[in-house]
Amino acid sequence: MKRLKISPTELGGLAFAEDQRPAPATNESLVKVSAFSLNRGEIGMAQSPDSAGGNIGWDYVGVIEEPAIDGSGPAKGTRVVGWRPEMDAFAEYVIGDNDYLAAIPDGVSDEIAATLPVAGLTALAAIDKGDRILGRSVLVTGVSGGVGFFALQLAKLSGARVVAQVRKEEDVSFAKGLGADAVVISTNGAGVDSEGKHRLVVDGVGGDFFHHLLATTDKGGTLVSYGVSAGNQASFSPHPDLFGNGGQRRVYGLTLYTETELEPSSVGLKRLLQLVKTKLLRAPKITSASWTEAPRLAADLLSRTFSGKAVLKVEDS
Repeated sequence: MKRLKISPTELGGLAFAEDQRPAPATNESLVKVSAFSLNRGEIGMAQSPDSAGGNIGWDYVGVIEEPAIDGSGPAKGTRVVGWRPEMDAFAEYVIGDNDYLAAIPDGVSDEIAATLPVAGLTALAAIDKGDRILGRSVLVTGVSGGVGFFALQLAKLSGARVVAQVRKEEDVSFAKGLGADAVVISTNGAGVDSEGKHRLVVDGVGGDFFHHLLATTDKGGTLVSYGVSAGNQASFSPHPDLFGNGGQRRVYGLTLYTETELEPSSVGLKRLLQLVKTKLLRAPKITSASWTEAPRLAADLLSRTFSGKAVLKVEDS
């Protein structure tokens, strides 16, 4: 079969290679991949010389080609969506682990389902960390990215007043169209306190934003950090950023790999798919292309040439 490999010297850090079909265990299925979506995190990893020659890819959509021998998984022919912690999903076939996939209901397209796994599950886990957010304020940074896009909508569905952070004036209408009650324009975190304190803050920016976000987290509230797109170094003052205004703030470091210890991804995916099916959750703008275009779209993703998600369709060899 064909698969994409990490090749930092190539366009987008990706190159095609021949490989053997994976061999599932008795409690795993073999999935024939029909599409996958790109995530900035994995494409960023593909630029590292240390990763050269490795497999790549989290999200996938496909059809069960060979069901699990022990009968524990979906039946042959079932459309499924899932993700691979092993990062080997950008291939014609992948192993289907029951804890990391879910059947796609009728009425949800492969393309829309492909946008959900890593971005949607991360957003869902982040919103789940907020307690008593009904009628309270939630701040979401980076709403033009995949996680922020879903987190804003999920916070709104949870009954919260949602404040979105954007970097440019032209993104304000986009955020409001997703349901934001208020929008803050900030490139370094300054000014995020203009909408008061927040019961929950969902952040994938980090860097200079961090101490501003912590300071605007309300007493008893939680700052969920799932990424550091603005830089890995952050500083804050225990007082007042952490102890001020009554303290009791929590900082939660979220990684999807360990969130699966709390709830299998299969459960989260079912929750998200049902919201999509009932038109309560929107998918991001989709740029669709053949997977032969993956290197070009990976490069475009890094340079922010397009917004939304790139979904690549896998064709037979």
